Amino acid sequence: MSKNSEYVSSMQARMKKFDQEVTALGVEATDKARAAYEERIKELRASRDSAHATLAQLQVASESAGTKMHAGMTAAWDTMQAALRKASADLKKKSS
Repeated sequence: MSKNSEYVSSMQARMKKFDQEVTALGVEATDKARAAYEERIKELRASRDSAHATLAQLQVASESAGTKMHAGMTAAWDTMQAALRKASADLKKKSS
């Protein structure tokens, strides 16, 4: 398996876990925080969809092109994780 294929597989697993964490936020959201949750989920899903598009490009990229794209994918992932942490913290505040 090439380095690019390994990276894509790793990112696919991370994306799946991200989706599970977003879904878990919905379970935690109280009625009071439901509207805020729905809005945050739209933002998180948009971020995820953008990263997923980048991941799809990585899947078909050559080894050398894929390696160059890793930095962009990593940056997208970091942005997604930060948004998820912020959404979780915001929803916990609104649920209190």
